[in-house]
Amino acid sequence: MPMERDRYPADWKEIARDVKEAAGWRCAACGKKCREPGEPFDSHTRTLTVHHIDHQPENCARENLVALCAPCHLKADAEFHAKRRKERRHATD
Repeated sequence: MPMERDRYPADWKEIARDVKEAAGWRCAACGKKCREPGEPFDSHTRTLTVHHIDHQPENCARENLVALCAPCHLKADAEFHAKRRKERRHATD
């Protein structure tokens, strides 16, 4: 699902970087070491992202944010996005 940038605060890049740095550039779920800024790109699987636990991009409270590698972020979002797709399908029926 594409990022809805208008739902994020103007300083999202700084917030996300702080979360990643606090995590030591490691995924909180699997512990994988991810690429740090300046390291060459080698794989999306080593890309560290920031996950909103409540799935609300407007809620950038530190306790709602966790650093996850791209594969773990997809897993963390899978059920939520499946539910949203189902709700959208039913809304158009």
